[in-house]
Amino acid sequence: MAALVGAMIVVLVINLVHAQWNNKNKVLRSDVNQYYSYLPALFIYHDIKLTFLEDDAFALGPHFYPYTTPLEIKGIVATYGVALLYLPFFLAGHAYALLFGYPATGFSAPYQILIQWSGWVYLLFGLLLMRRLLIKYFPDVVTAIVIAVTVVSTSLLWYVTGEAAMSHVYSFFTITAFLFLIDRWTQRPNLRDAILIGLTAGLIALIRPTNALVGMLLILWKVGTCQELKERFRLLLKKWPLVLTMIGMAIIMWLPQFYYWKIISGQWFFSSYPTSKFFWGNPQLFNVLFSWRKGWLIYTPVMAFTLIGIGLMYRVRQQFFWPLLVYFLASWYVISSWWSWWYGGGLSIRPFVDSYGIFAFGLAAFLTWAFRQRRWLVIALMIPFVFTLWNGAHNNARYFYQSISWDANSKRSYLDGFFHIGPQPGYWDSLEHPDYQAAKKGIYQLEGEGDDDVENNQE
Repeated sequence: MAALVGAMIVVLVINLVHAQWNNKNKVLRSDVNQYYSYLPALFIYHDIKLTFLEDDAFALGPHFYPYTTPLEIKGIVATYGVALLYLPFFLAGHAYALLFGYPATGFSAPYQILIQWSGWVYLLFGLLLMRRLLIKYFPDVVTAIVIAVTVVSTSLLWYVTGEAAMSHVYSFFTITAFLFLIDRWTQRPNLRDAILIGLTAGLIALIRPTNALVGMLLILWKVGTCQELKERFRLLLKKWPLVLTMIGMAIIMWLPQFYYWKIISGQWFFSSYPTSKFFWGNPQLFNVLFSWRKGWLIYTPVMAFTLIGIGLMYRVRQQFFWPLLVYFLASWYVISSWWSWWYGGGLSIRPFVDSYGIFAFGLAAFLTWAFRQRRWLVIALMIPFVFTLWNGAHNNARYFYQSISWDANSKRSYLDGFFHIGPQPGYWDSLEHPDYQAAKKGIYQLEGEGDDDVENNQE
């Protein structure tokens, strides 16, 4: 528990020191505005069709870009999942603004502060659940290290401080909660957990639809052999009323979204990302892991030990080997198939952050195996491990001070400033900006999406 408390204090201090809410448009901006806009539209303007934007185009913030439906009605791009988790903090901010004379617009200081701190709260909930899961299967010291590493040495740190209102810490919480619930339900199936599993699964998909992949773990979790897989199917068939309850609860979570789409588009299901797509036949598998632009294992190197741990899991705890391997491979493929495989602005490949409650098992397996080895081998293993811990934390600092770009890193820009925090001479000239227009057609180069030859080929 000390590691959890220490990690939360680190995040608390960083948030207090940097106070993002004091910087105009630093909390409620970009993608966050898309998640958040449901709340002011519904509770302040009482107009989910957004007609008030005709009089004030910036009523939902300067970085809000609605799409227009076939009914010529403006719509919110994101589904409402993150907004639902923002809701209690939004209402508290709204009440404070009304009581103490702040502009009750949805964007004044009380709203900014409360939404920023909502990320800290959901991180706490997620870590508490992650700890309860890990401590059932791994030693206390391993659990403590995994918790500390997950917060301090991965890009999760950025997404609970610098961009705390982005969807990732909310997905981290809900996916970890889902794993906790199915771990308990598979041991003792019951109606209460079936309801919670269904509602949580629906919420996970509402926050980020591709994260619905986590549903496969209901079948695979703690299944290490073919016989155990058969037994799991028998359990699901035997408990079919509970399985139907899960499905029904997930659908209930989606009903408000279907209703919203029907109001603004005339269709019960409407794609709000018409110009963006997946290229299933051209996944950027190598780039997602190893690209100097944003590669997961370059900018979050400790996750290499998580992947090693998944391989070692067959020896450490066999029942987790296949679930972790299949889930990682499926996630890797889906993440790599998105047209913007670097995921726009951000630190490292940010969709992986959502699943850190699951990947924690891989890191725990590596540490459990390592600590069983002879002392000299433990020391030899810990040297590179500790280096990746420093490097991950250092990358967070570099990103904050802009010596790591949000989307245009190159080998030169990364290595020239490796031991520095701020940009070094020649940094800005060394960046390689991606060609977004080519990427929307599924055209990439390994590290030069913005090079002139690619641009010329598009003319």
